[in-house]
Amino acid sequence: MRYPLIIATVSLLSLVSLLHGLLPAADAWAVPAIELPAVRQHPALACDAEELARLRAAYRGEGAEQRTVASLVARADRAIRSPLVFPPRGGQHNQWYQCEKCQTALKTLDPEHHQCPNCQHIYTGAPYDDVVFSRTHNGNLQNMVTAAWAYAITDQPTYAEFARRALLGYAERYTTYPYHAADLSGDPQRSRSGGHLFEQTLNEAAAFTHAVGPAYDLIHDWPGLSQAEHQAIRTGLLVPMLQNIARHAAGKSNWQTWHNAAFLWGGGLLRDEAWIRRAISDPENGFVFQLQTSVTEEGMWYENSWGYHFYTLSAMIEIAEAARRLNIDLWSHPALKKMFTVALEYTMPNGRFPRFGDDTETSIASVAGYLEYAYRAYRDPAMLPYLSQEPSRQSILFGRQPGPPPEPPQLSSRLFPGAGHAILRTHGEANLAAAITFGPYGGFHGHLDKLSFVLFGYGRELGYDPGRARSQAYRLPIHRDWYKVTLSHNTVLVDGRPQQPAAGTLVSFAATEHFAAVVADCGEAYPGVRHRRLLCLTPAYLVVLDDLQSDTPHRYDWVYHNCADGVACDVASQPVEHLALEFPGQEYLQSLQQGQTEQAIRVRFTDEAGDTLLLVARNPNGASTDTTVTVGDGVGASVAERIPLALVTRHGPAVQFAAVIAPSLAGAPVPVSAVDLQVLDGVCHLRVERGAVADVVTLDPQGNTQLNVDGQDISWPAR
Repeated sequence: MRYPLIIATVSLLSLVSLLHGLLPAADAWAVPAIELPAVRQHPALACDAEELARLRAAYRGEGAEQRTVASLVARADRAIRSPLVFPPRGGQHNQWYQCEKCQTALKTLDPEHHQCPNCQHIYTGAPYDDVVFSRTHNGNLQNMVTAAWAYAITDQPTYAEFARRALLGYAERYTTYPYHAADLSGDPQRSRSGGHLFEQTLNEAAAFTHAVGPAYDLIHDWPGLSQAEHQAIRTGLLVPMLQNIARHAAGKSNWQTWHNAAFLWGGGLLRDEAWIRRAISDPENGFVFQLQTSVTEEGMWYENSWGYHFYTLSAMIEIAEAARRLNIDLWSHPALKKMFTVALEYTMPNGRFPRFGDDTETSIASVAGYLEYAYRAYRDPAMLPYLSQEPSRQSILFGRQPGPPPEPPQLSSRLFPGAGHAILRTHGEANLAAAITFGPYGGFHGHLDKLSFVLFGYGRELGYDPGRARSQAYRLPIHRDWYKVTLSHNTVLVDGRPQQPAAGTLVSFAATEHFAAVVADCGEAYPGVRHRRLLCLTPAYLVVLDDLQSDTPHRYDWVYHNCADGVACDVASQPVEHLALEFPGQEYLQSLQQGQTEQAIRVRFTDEAGDTLLLVARNPNGASTDTTVTVGDGVGASVAERIPLALVTRHGPAVQFAAVIAPSLAGAPVPVSAVDLQVLDGVCHLRVERGAVADVVTLDPQGNTQLNVDGQDISWPAR
């Protein structure tokens, strides 16, 4: 197959300047005045009168909207039949519900007995009982707010009565629950983040925003709620929850966005402007502060994890929506819209987002509900392809009539300098897409993964990053020793050690319809070692070219993980128990096979859908570096999930790795036959053979790059 390319030169500085020029200045946005409207009927924050009327009309009507609202009421019917069981104390984080030995999630035998499904060990007492308490609290709160919505829709007092009993039950108990925290160290400073109902002010704030506040708002005007009961709910639950959350000012963090959501909801319900001003305008914590300091120029949340981006965005939505119903416009802040639109640019061909940092399998479909709010606020037609085709509570509230969506646009390659990501796309048969992370370290939720990449092709995830465990078990050794360390990512290790927290540097980026390429450096992850990586994506394959330079000899390990059922290598190998060095994370590797070669390496990752061929060029210019190749299995999104990997090891002060990753469908020919790397005067020349034709990728010491495909040249300079 021939890929017609045009000759082009792209100035990165011009591109970045253009991007900056298109972005509205956050400083130009003025904080709106905060003046609560005159007393009006409730619900006042969960929805307004017009929105509630739409829900009620849908419930009385027919068709898909009626079925959506009727299903909500049916859930409420089940909820009010559930017993309200109030645990003796607050709940604990699910991260404690893991076997200490096997690091797998426990099975609940009963509220006081919790069993590991692997070793069968039974755990009792705290904190395991407390995790079950947390589930009970969450169940109570979810049933409470579901019943409150059903009352608002139907006017049936049985639903309001259930919500009333739940609110009063927690108002009676909240301050009596012992104060505790997810941090069990006893450190008073770290324990400031704890709560009464849950283990964290984060969870306490989310519970206030999602359940306590809306439930009270929705049944507020029910005649069955006496003035004394109003007072009990306010003084026994609303105010103490807000005061507890306020003890922990979290600053620049996803925690604080949820604190702010609770403050705004609380201020609206209590008609207290001080809480509202704190939520919006606090100079070191508020909504405006978070958008101005924690969101990149493109709209990415600073922790560089899509799971936490959307978790934070959901709090921002709660703040902006409640404020809107108080006649305070926060939706107009330019950074808020960008938090939605940037997600559309990142979406991979399989509908998921690239996993970097503490992320799981986040998809564009899973956040369609968030986009309902954004579409109501902005009416941006670019969002329409990603909205649900089925009615939801949000679409009915906002009066949107779902229908067949327009086709999503064909996305192009894109640079995100603020987040430190580049997305490479081509539009051939394989529909390849790759993403690399080279930007700032993501803090607590960041990983030691600089210059790591992921790869998608034929609608599947290929080059793999495990993100975090689905169990969110941050306290367990596997999180520290596998998910966060460098070995679990598609990058290069030096001397077997994880990287240091570091930020990389963009060298160049360019793209056309038929190819995309990025060059980035990282000289801080390993002191004394400069790592430069080129990714070049064509319609048929991905080139990964690494140049590592140091004044002293090192061991360099090039690592690649690929989703597949199995892996095989053409190098004569034998089983080994472990890698030569004490690699952090290698205890999670299995089925290791290892061999040595001075020739090019062919590794095939196989499954029923198709194969992925990894070709690693021999050491350039015939030099000997005692190249070792290891294949085996690493860990996926759970301890039980295995993901094949290949690891290529070389030694020296200066080392190059050149690899081509080429996927193919089952039974189809492999698009690449051979690769060869030569280094002349510091310039890397990678030859990629595709049958009778050959492509050449060139990278010089300054970072200037050139691609020759089918006799046509395209080049781009370093910045």
